[in-house]
Amino acid sequence: MNDLLNSTWLAQFFTIPQLIGVLGYIVGVSAFLQRSDNAFRWQLTIVNIIMSVHFYLLGPDSYPAAILNIINIFRNIASAYTRNLFVMIFFILLMWVLSLPTIVVPMQYLSVIGTSLVTFSMFRLQQASMRFGILLSSVLWIIYSIWMGSIGSLAIETTFAIINIITIIKLSKITKQTNTIS
Repeated sequence: MNDLLNSTWLAQFFTIPQLIGVLGYIVGVSAFLQRSDNAFRWQLTIVNIIMSVHFYLLGPDSYPAAILNIINIFRNIASAYTRNLFVMIFFILLMWVLSLPTIVVPMQYLSVIGTSLVTFSMFRLQQASMRFGILLSSVLWIIYSIWMGSIGSLAIETTFAIINIITIIKLSKITKQTNTIS
C-alpha cells in the first residue's frame, strides 16, 4: 500500500492542471444546484473558463478540449438568447475548424463529436431528447477524459451523465402520467 502512495502514478493526479480540473468540477456541481437558469448559464460559463485552463495545462493531447471549452463559453451565452439554426451551425463549424488542426490521434475526435452533440441538443432539442443528446456527449467525453487522464473532466462528465439519466427517467415518468391522464 505504501508503494502505491509513493508512486509516480498517484503523483500525476496531484498536479496544478489536475487541481484546476477538480476546481472546475466543484464549480460545475454548484452550477447544477442553481435554481435560476441565468445563474446556471453563468456558472457553466465559469466552468468552461476553468476547464479551458485545465485542458491547456494538460498539454497538446488536450488542446482540442481547451479550444472547445473556449467556444462553449460563447455558445452558452448565445443559447440563452436564441435557438436559431444558423447560430447552432456557426458554433459547430467553429468547433470543427478550430479543433481539426490540433487533432493528431483519432481519440481526440470524441471531444469534438461530443461537444457538437451538446450544441445540437441545446439549440434544437427539448426535454428528454435534449438530455439524451447531452448524455451521449457525456459518454464520449468520459472515454476521452479517461484517455487523457483528466480527473476533473471525468468527474464532471460522470456527474452530468448521472444527473441526465435521473432527469430522463423523471421526464419519462411525467410524460407517461400526462399521456395516461389525456
